[in-house]
Amino acid sequence: MPLPPDRSMRFAPLVDQPQPNRALRRMLADELARLQPAIATSAAVCGAERYRKHFDSFAHACLLLFHGLSRGASLRQSYAAFSACPGLVELSGLATTRDTLAVSFSQFAASNTSRPAAFLSQLLPAVLGRLERSDQSHAIPPDLLLLDSTFLHVSLALAGWLPPSDQPRSAGVRLQCWYEPATELPLRTLITTTHVNDVQALDVLLLEEPLQLAALAGRTLIFDRGFYSHRRFAMLRTARIHFITRLQPQATVDDIVDRPIQVMFDPTAPLEPGELRVLADQQITLGSPNNRAGAVLPAMRLVTAQVEPSAAAQRQGQTTQTYQLITDRFDLTPLEVVQGYRWRWQIEIFFRWLKSHLLLERLLGYSANAIELTVTVAILVHLFVVLAARALRTRRGTRLLALLPWALAHLSWRDLGERVPAHQLLLPLPP
Repeated sequence: MPLPPDRSMRFAPLVDQPQPNRALRRMLADELARLQPAIATSAAVCGAERYRKHFDSFAHACLLLFHGLSRGASLRQSYAAFSACPGLVELSGLATTRDTLAVSFSQFAASNTSRPAAFLSQLLPAVLGRLERSDQSHAIPPDLLLLDSTFLHVSLALAGWLPPSDQPRSAGVRLQCWYEPATELPLRTLITTTHVNDVQALDVLLLEEPLQLAALAGRTLIFDRGFYSHRRFAMLRTARIHFITRLQPQATVDDIVDRPIQVMFDPTAPLEPGELRVLADQQITLGSPNNRAGAVLPAMRLVTAQVEPSAAAQRQGQTTQTYQLITDRFDLTPLEVVQGYRWRWQIEIFFRWLKSHLLLERLLGYSANAIELTVTVAILVHLFVVLAARALRTRRGTRLLALLPWALAHLSWRDLGERVPAHQLLLPLPP
C-alpha cells in the first residue's frame, strides 16, 4: 500500500534524477532474466509456491533484491518505493490495473518467514560459479582462502527457537564464512547458534565433506585461533590442504630447529609504521603425545615476527604486536607467511561491508527462516555489486552501490536488447 506523503519514499522523485547508465540497467535486467528460471526450479524443489497464487518466488526475489540494494530504512519503506518503479513492478509481475501492487505489505512481510529461504539460497552456487570463472586480477594470491565468523544479535524475546542464554546480549547466531579475498567472493556460508563454536563449524563446512576436502587440495587456509585444533590440522595435512594460523600459547612445541633468516636491515633499529621484522624461523614438532584429544604434528614451521601498526592504527591506540605463526608451508619466505596471515583482515572488511553497507543486521524477521533469508539477500546483493563492478571494470564499493538501486528502479524488459560494452560508457551518479 502507498505510504502517506509525510513518510517519504526513497525513489518517489525518480523523474527529477539523472537517468542511470543504460548498460548497467541491461546488466541488471540480464541477471534477473538469468535468475527467473533458476528461481522457478528452486521454488518447485522446496515447495515455495505452495498456496501463493498471486505472489510467486520471482516477485518475492525482486522485492528482496530491491530492498537489499536500496538499503531502505525499513522493509515497509522499500515496499512503498518499489511501487514507484513502474518498469520493475511490471518486470516482477506485480503490476495491477490499480495504483497498488498485486501483493500487500503484510503478505510480503509474512512470506519472509513462511516461504522457505532455500528458494533464494539455492541460487548462490550458480551465481558464484559464474563469478569464479570470470577473470579478476588482484594482488592477493589466488590460492588463499579465509575462514572466520561474525555474530548477529537476535532478541531471545522475539526468537524463542534460540537456545536459552544467561546473557541476553550474547543471544543470536553466527555466520560462518569461507571468503576468497582475491575474487571478493564468499564461497560457502553456514548459520549456527552461538552454542556451536568455530571448530565445530569447520567440521560441518569442510572436514565432514570429502568432496570439499578434495576440491581444496593445494589451497592455503588462513584462520584465527577460534579454529585451532591439532587433530583437525592433521586432517587438513592428510587432505593436502595448507594452513596458516597463530600458535596457541598453551601448545606444546618440541624438536626446535632454527632456520636461517636473511636480515635485510639493522635488527636493533626501531620499526617504522606498518613495518614488520622476522625474529625467528624454526622447524618444530607441534603437540603433545599425552593429549588424547589432539595430535602430534612433526615437521611444522613456526615463524615469529614483530609487526608495527600503521600510523592510522597507532592513532587508534594499537601497539606493536608479536606474531607466532604456524604453517606447513616451507616454500614461502618468512615475510610471505606473515603477510599471508595479515591478509586475514580482508574477511573482517567483508563482514563490515555486509553489516554497515548491506545492512546484514537489519533482519527480515526473527524466525530461523527469516534470518537465513536475511543472510542470503545480503550475500546476493554483494554478488550483484561484484557483477556490476566487473561488467563496468571498476572497483566494488559504496560509490557503485549507490548507483545500483537507481538503475534497478528504471529497469524494464526493454533493457534486454542489444548489449553494449558496459566499460565504454560513463556512469552518472545520483546526487
